[in-house]
Amino acid sequence: MNDVLIANILTIIGQGFTFYSSTRKEKRAILWFQIVAMLFMSTGSLILKGYSANVMDAIAITRNLMSIYSFSFPGQTYVFIAIAVIFGSLFNNIGILGYLPILANVVQSIVVLNKKTTARQLQFMFAFVSLCWAVYNFVIKAYAGAVFDAINMLSFLFNGITNKTKDTKESA
Repeated sequence: MNDVLIANILTIIGQGFTFYSSTRKEKRAILWFQIVAMLFMSTGSLILKGYSANVMDAIAITRNLMSIYSFSFPGQTYVFIAIAVIFGSLFNNIGILGYLPILANVVQSIVVLNKKTTARQLQFMFAFVSLCWAVYNFVIKAYAGAVFDAINMLSFLFNGITNKTKDTKESA
């Protein structure tokens, strides 16, 4: 079977988990489904040689787990941003658009690691991140990922607008 086809199938599975995460109303559930999604999509990116995406996914999985289990240390947001920029730049093999996963990771680090972030804020942040990934996935020929990222962006926006939960003090 063709590598592009295999990668796109893995991406579709991962995007299914991303879409499902967009319908969750709790920060912890959103982050767990994002982790599962990243595992599938990262494998697809690896097959397509989207190495900066793999590095960003590894950082994001670690960051999400730290948020879920409320593990933090002084300056952790800055550490994650520095790691994302340094390693993302080192593994960027597709030029300027290879920095989109880095931008997405930096934004995610700022939002996810903030203990006051609500599920609604996560949904809006993931809408922006989905836009970044849609463009990146199109460039690396993960076409299914690009289409689903666009769909997920709309879903995150819709659910962010309609999410009326009062979770301002919700912790992951």
